[in-house]
Amino acid sequence: MPEGRREVRRAHRLAGLARKLGPSIILFLSGAGALFLADLVIARTGRAEDIALWATLKSFMMIGSTFALFGINQLIVREPLAWRMLLRVGVVNILAVSLLLGVLGDAFDVVANGFVGAIAIAGFSLFNIAFQWLRSNLRVTEAYVVNSSWRVLFLVGVVIFGILSDLAGIDTILISSFAIGAVVVVGILSRKVPQPELVALHDDVRSVKDAYLLGASFFVSALSLAIASYGENLVVQQLGTTADVAQYFRAAVMFLFPGMMLNQYLTAVLGTVLRQQEQRVLGILRRHCWGGVLGFALLWPLLVLGGYVLEVLVYGAAETPAVLAALLALTSCVRLLYVLPGAFVGVIADRNALSRASAVYLAGALSLPVFSVVFHAVGLAIVTSVALASLINWILRSLVGVRLVAERIAMDRQRGV
Repeated sequence: MPEGRREVRRAHRLAGLARKLGPSIILFLSGAGALFLADLVIARTGRAEDIALWATLKSFMMIGSTFALFGINQLIVREPLAWRMLLRVGVVNILAVSLLLGVLGDAFDVVANGFVGAIAIAGFSLFNIAFQWLRSNLRVTEAYVVNSSWRVLFLVGVVIFGILSDLAGIDTILISSFAIGAVVVVGILSRKVPQPELVALHDDVRSVKDAYLLGASFFVSALSLAIASYGENLVVQQLGTTADVAQYFRAAVMFLFPGMMLNQYLTAVLGTVLRQQEQRVLGILRRHCWGGVLGFALLWPLLVLGGYVLEVLVYGAAETPAVLAALLALTSCVRLLYVLPGAFVGVIADRNALSRASAVYLAGALSLPVFSVVFHAVGLAIVTSVALASLINWILRSLVGVRLVAERIAMDRQRGV
């Protein structure tokens, strides 16, 4: 085929892809960007106590939602034919577990108010399960409307309250965002649209018992992900001071979160793409593997530089230590690299392989506080120790999925695909 015709076909494919994904990318960026900007506003205008309050509440919400969802949200993507039963199980589990964790969080002083903690977990979890159902049914644009709604509302509330009352009432802003956003969710879920043809790679969920048994693996995997993603702040809080928590949160906003926004979008999209078109994904991976690795190597210094530019714009000076900035930016790159092998584990792996992977994930996440203590004991600052421990965990987590991807590629070569 002449080179000119190849270029035309490639341009048509890219245009078609842009038309399909463009709206969802814009909506995703509005949601992820809104939460990122809210973090920036809190980090910039809040007192150390305000920042520590939000960092703790956010971590409690993210980790608690893992227990409330119990992997059911991921099962909806993996097992699209069992969605009705999975939704019922998921909603009941969310309400019961959120209430329990709110009571425990209050009793052990993890959160300042148990009711607020319960509402935060329940709200985040219900939005998540609605998002997962929509994207599982290939309604990606609507899924990101749901995903973005409460985040945009939260940003508006933070900006308004930040101007009027020095960020007093962050918990009230969060709950109000969930309540107003719920109206949007109900409207979207009530719409009747043509049902697309869905690929079902597995048929492992036929009862509530199956849902919990298989969901347990996803729960362990998600729990380790929540610990790896949000547990750093809790470790810094326990081992350091309020100033350390504020410094780590601010540094993460500048050097870790920007790369994570792309990570979050690709995580949501790749699962359904892989379920529907595994062979196509493997073909692209075989052709562009090393180019992708080179891209990640070039992304690291760009994230460091961009983080410092952002820090100067927000604070007027570059205050984050170079080692901490480099570690967080590198972790952001590794987390982005993890997205594809992680999707293979979640969607393609059989029940036994999924159980093994989730066990390795959890072991890696639980090693984070252990490595943090060891690194701190040999003289590293607590924020540097936690950042280094987090990087090691994400490298180990990525290697689990890389092995599965390599096995699938080798299998295809043997079959001559």
